[in-house]
Amino acid sequence: MAEARIHALHGFIGSGKTTFARRLERELPGMRFTSDEWMVALYGQDPPADLFPIYHSRVIALMETQWIRALDLGVPVILDHGFWTRASRDALRAKAARLGVPLTFHVLTLPDEEARRRVRARNEVDGTMYIADETYALFRERFEAMGADEVGVMVGKRS
Repeated sequence: MAEARIHALHGFIGSGKTTFARRLERELPGMRFTSDEWMVALYGQDPPADLFPIYHSRVIALMETQWIRALDLGVPVILDHGFWTRASRDALRAKAARLGVPLTFHVLTLPDEEARRRVRARNEVDGTMYIADETYALFRERFEAMGADEVGVMVGKRS
């Protein structure tokens, strides 16, 4: 069995994080925590924009209690969340250090045109988080790519 370790996925919407997380989950094996799946299960495919931040915070907090428990049991965890901001990545680095577990960021990138195409196709699938074009554009402004001083493992050549 693989060691207790945090595998955090960094990438924007449509970059292939969940597909990679599912593969990694089987290969390790490990336990995958995909925030969009939890959001859809608890609040539906298209939660109201004004409540989304509250719902999302609840999901992240609940997931954290579970993935920390998995680490305590020696199970590797895959955090399929995106870690869009430097602050969120730094907070996870600090948490991993406090927990005494290794952390690997897996970096997924994809040109916006292809990512938007994937998101539009995914929007047609029942049980997935709906992301409107306007929402994609709004969120894109909030995304901070990893800095040159941050360590991450690039995941395949994406096109």
